[in-house]
Amino acid sequence: MDIAKVKEIVLSIIANTDYTLYDVKLDKIDNNDILQIFIDKAPAISIDELASLNEQISTALDKIDSSWPPYMLEVSSPGAEKELRNKDEIIGALGKYIHIEVAQGIYEGYLEAVNDNDLVVKINLKGRIKKQPILYQDIKFIRLAVKI
Repeated sequence: MDIAKVKEIVLSIIANTDYTLYDVKLDKIDNNDILQIFIDKAPAISIDELASLNEQISTALDKIDSSWPPYMLEVSSPGAEKELRNKDEIIGALGKYIHIEVAQGIYEGYLEAVNDNDLVVKINLKGRIKKQPILYQDIKFIRLAVKI
């Protein structure tokens, strides 16, 4: 299966729309190949929009996938707790509630600032609000979070 070709097809379908291609993955679940396509839209993408995109993508892939092994297509959103994979995605999360893992522990709070070498998260430390700077080099994992 040609993932680059799949990305090209998806990008042509969502060109000139508010949708963004978050990722394309080929996964194996219970010996079944699953082609996972993650599409996002600000502020949110609806189930109806994902269903429509699934139909469009499926139709386009049907024209080229005859030589591919059998697979199942899954078109979905990256989710409310999507990973922030690069600095642009981190900048896009300014003001949002995030989860950050570093060697010293885990922080959850509102992303206040994104600077050249670090970011600043407003956290609640035992009822006391604190602005915590975190160096990029110390970040092991960062994602959006849902505050409960």
